[in-house]
Formats: sequence, structure tokens, C-alpha cells
Amino acid sequence: MIPTPPKTLVLSLLLALLFTLPAAANVNAFLAIGVTPAAPLMPGQRVSFSGAVFRAQTSSSQDAADVTMTIPLPPAVSNITISGDSWNCSVQSTTITCTTSLVTGLNSTAFHFGFDAPASQDGGTFLTNATLATSVPNEALFSGYQLFFSVYRVFAVTTPVDFGAGSLRDAITHANDRCDGTAPCLISFSGPMTIEPASQLPAVTGCGVLIDGGVSRTESLDADRPVEISGANAGFANGLEIRSACDVTVRGLTVNRFGANGIVLAQLTDARTAQLIVESCVIGADPGAMVARPNGMRGISVETQATNATIYNSTISGNRYSGIAVWAASHFSLVSCRVGAGRDQRPLGNGASGIFVNGGQASMAGTVVAYNHDFGVAVGPNAAHVDAQADGVFFNGIDLDWGLDGPTLTDPSLRMPPAPVLLDAAYDPARNSTVVLGVLPATRKAFGRYSVRIFEASAGKHIARFPQVGVFNPAAGDARFTLNVAGDLRGRTITGQTVYYEFADLPPLDSSELSPGIVVH
Repeated sequence: MIPTPPKTLVLSLLLALLFTLPAAANVNAFLAIGVTPAAPLMPGQRVSFSGAVFRAQTSSSQDAADVTMTIPLPPAVSNITISGDSWNCSVQSTTITCTTSLVTGLNSTAFHFGFDAPASQDGGTFLTNATLATSVPNEALFSGYQLFFSVYRVFAVTTPVDFGAGSLRDAITHANDRCDGTAPCLISFSGPMTIEPASQLPAVTGCGVLIDGGVSRTESLDADRPVEISGANAGFANGLEIRSACDVTVRGLTVNRFGANGIVLAQLTDARTAQLIVESCVIGADPGAMVARPNGMRGISVETQATNATIYNSTISGNRYSGIAVWAASHFSLVSCRVGAGRDQRPLGNGASGIFVNGGQASMAGTVVAYNHDFGVAVGPNAAHVDAQADGVFFNGIDLDWGLDGPTLTDPSLRMPPAPVLLDAAYDPARNSTVVLGVLPATRKAFGRYSVRIFEASAGKHIARFPQVGVFNPAAGDARFTLNVAGDLRGRTITGQTVYYEFADLPPLDSSELSPGIVVH
């Protein structure tokens, strides 16, 4: 009888055998592709991509490996090119195939390819899966890459006449029929033109529509907006009505002389929040923002509760009533605009307020609000929160007012933060600093954080905003503060504004009216 070896001996033999076998060959490689320029693309636009295969050097993946990359592009693309110093590539129909070797110690190998986007005016969204195959097992969890791009569905306005093919009315009608969210849509203009509708234009109800007058979103406020939509012959009508459940952008247009509002931002349904954007437009003046051409009511009217409305880099001046009226909104944002002023800051005041907010949450920054008849910024009783930075707010009937009731130090409803009271301001030459003493009146709202903004007022203009300084809980009583503002401000008038934050790491919710000014000594 042959004796059974001990278990410890069997285990030792197995371990010895295991470590004498050759280790399995492995590689840890993954594919990454970046897109330039960002989508959406114009039909037929050339687009270029860069990418690389990256190899992670881990203890179990040190071996060389042959790699095959396959990128099947949509059938409608054309003029495909591919390059890469260490790649061997070919193109069959619209499929790119490339091979290379990842030698030991090589961390990545780059490639570049490009193509012309599909030329059809129908546009679309395109998704393709690029794959990576290796000659040895690949440890990477995700070795492929999804490549996505979209092409505008284009509706071209080629004539200023009001009806028929190529008209704005026709383009809006077709966009409403075909812009269902499956592709981004573009209403474009063939060049400068003045369009004078004879009646109300159809409301824009399509999804993902850009109405583009051919001016970039960051164009200078003093540059012309040469596509003009004039309501001189339309009677009592709005200029452009945006009544979509989806995102819509109006860019680079001049809208004036309509009997009602220049632009209406509203929604068909409150089921979701739509992003409705007006950027680089002139509303209520001529294309050069030189002369008032008033809309009969407001320049822009925001009208539904689920709307996220953004007005950016635009002039809203010269309108008969308010430049902007926010009746209802989820959030309204005004950035880098002129409201009541025109080119070279010339007076083109709106006939009522610059901005009237009576619903939703609003924030305003980097904007000139001047020469408006009643208020610069007026906050009505139904507004939820309003933060209006006062730099650039000047020469209005009243610059900033909560409640439409004139200056208010403390608001019994607690909606407006208590306005600061500046007690003294003196220059300290030893520190080259202006020392501002003040008090923040007590408030019953115990939760949150308060700060004070200090502005320099020159000839009624709030021309500089200095850093905010935290002020602790005024719920315990009047809170005195000392602020150090850099520089010598002797002889200048300064004013203050309180800012309320619900949480210190979130944007402010509300800002107060302005304090009376004091002269620095």
C-alpha cells in the first residue's frame, strides 16, 4: 500500500507548479475620443476629432499587444481622413479601421480623423460605437467609445416678404411641425433684412430651436443687429412669441415697433422646465441701438411659472412700458445687458421700469440699468427672490425698489433683506484703505448669512462694486460692521446694499434696496 502524502506536501507541490507556469499575457487599454468643435454642426460642416488609445501599466498588464480600432461612421458623412504616426489606417465606405502595437512601456498612441457632416438640411443626431480589439486579453472594463454629434435641421429665411416659401412665417410654421426633439433646429437668415409682418407671427412651439440672426452670442453691444423684425404694419401683436415646452434660443435679432410686446417667453406646459434664452438682441430700438423704436408694451415679457429665462448680452431699451416684465418664472437671469441705455450708453429709457419682477426667482449682474422712467429694478409683491447687483444702476426714477413704495429700510414681510445704514467713512492713509462704519438693522429671519456690498456713486452712477464682507446674524439685534475698502475714496460718495444667502456656498437669493449715500472724508 502506497502511503498518502501529507496535505502540506500536496499544497507545496501545487504552489511550486503554479509559479513555474508562464503568466497569462494581458493588456489594460482603453479608447478615448474628444470632439472639436462642439455640436451641433451645420449641414456639410467639416469636423475634426482627436483621440488616443491609453495603456495603464499595472502589475498584471505589462505585455506588448496588437490593437485594432474600428470607427463605423454614419453613412451620410463624406471626405473622411485619418492620421496617426504609429497607426496603419484604412477607410472602407464610412468605416475607419486602424491597427498599431502597444509595446511594453508605451502609455498612449494618438490619432486624428475628420469628416464632412451630413449635408442634408434635415439634420439629425448621430451615435456610433468605436471599438478596440487586442491580441491579448484586455483588462480594461470599458475599451470602446461612444461618439456622438448632431447636425442642425435648417429652415432658411431667404426673403423679407411676410408670406410664402423662404419667409420667416413659413420657417416658423415648418419648424413647429418638424422640431420634435430628435434633432436641433435652426431658423437662419440669408443676410441682413427688415421683415415687417402684416399680422401676428405664429408662436414658436418646436423643441430645441435656435433663431439666429447671424450675430455671435458674445458680439459687442455696440455692433449692429442687422436682421430687423418690425411690427410697424402688424397692428396690436407681439413680435416673437416663444411658447414651447422645450429649449428655444433667440439670437442676434432686432425686434421693434410691435403694438404689444417685443418678445414673449412662455410655455405650453409646466410638465418640465424649459430653457428660453434671448442673447445678443436689440429690443425696442433700431439695429444699431441708436434711436428708440418702441414696442407698444414691454420689450420682453416672461409669463409662465416653469420657465427658466436668460437674457444675455442684449439691449432692451426704448419700449413704451417696462423693458423686461417677469410675471411668472422658475428662474430669470439677466447678464451683461443694457436696459434703458443704447450705444455709447446714450439715454434710451423705457417708459416704466427697466426690469419689473413679479414672479419667480431673479438674478441680475454686469448690467447697465439706466434712464428708465419709474424704477431701474422694481420688485412686485409676488416675486419669490431677487438679487440685483446695483453697479450700473443709475439715473432711474428710483434705482431699486421692493414693493413699489419708495425707500424701505426694513421689510415687514421679510422678503427684502434689511438695507444697511452707513454711519461714517474715512480714509486711513497708514493702510491706504477707506474704513466704512455701518449697521445692519435687526431682522426676525434667523436663518442664513448676510453680506454688505459697497458701491461708489459718481453723478448718480453706481460705478464700482467692492468685495462683499460677511455680517453675522442680525436676528440677535442691530449688527454693527466695519468694512475696509482698498484705496483712497475721499470726496466720493458711497452707498451700500445687503445681500442674503440661505447657504454660504450657494449664490445669493436676495439683495436690498440701496442705502442713502455718504461722502468719504
